[in-house]
Amino acid sequence: MHDGTKNVKPIIRSDSQWIHIKDRDHVMLVLQAYADSDKKKILSAAEKPKVIMDIIDTCKLPQTSTYRKISSLIEIGLLIPAGTLPMKYGKVVTEYTSLFENLEINIIKNEISIKAKIGEESHQALMRMMRNNIVDMNKENEPKLKGYNIQRSGKAPESIIPFVIKERIIKAKNK
Repeated sequence: MHDGTKNVKPIIRSDSQWIHIKDRDHVMLVLQAYADSDKKKILSAAEKPKVIMDIIDTCKLPQTSTYRKISSLIEIGLLIPAGTLPMKYGKVVTEYTSLFENLEINIIKNEISIKAKIGEESHQALMRMMRNNIVDMNKENEPKLKGYNIQRSGKAPESIIPFVIKERIIKAKNK
């Protein structure tokens, strides 16, 4: 028997790591990255923190183009620094991990949205970024990250990191 009410699922539960991305520019940023099969391999290879050379070895892709694609993914914030690893002779290298563990793409009446689950490693990496004073708050109470800037000129955002921090971490703390 139908009582006229709709089953409505919450988009973000306070106990989850899911965020809902509706902004067209952010949606396109994510879709373009995952539409590239090489970038998708890179993001899959980095489900757990890895150094760049291990990501390249796992993907079995040409080294030069893979470095370029990894740099692009770091710049847009889909591949984030997850920590450092000490090497021989005192050298330290950065490990990277995929920002999202899982994506759901929804299309309703020509509107595309993405429901994305932030991985635990990524969540911890974002918290470390904030703890290390990488985040500065501007007057609009929006995060601004050194190296992860958002353009306000109507162009696509350079990085999804400020959006994720605002949506997942800042709003979660204000609930």
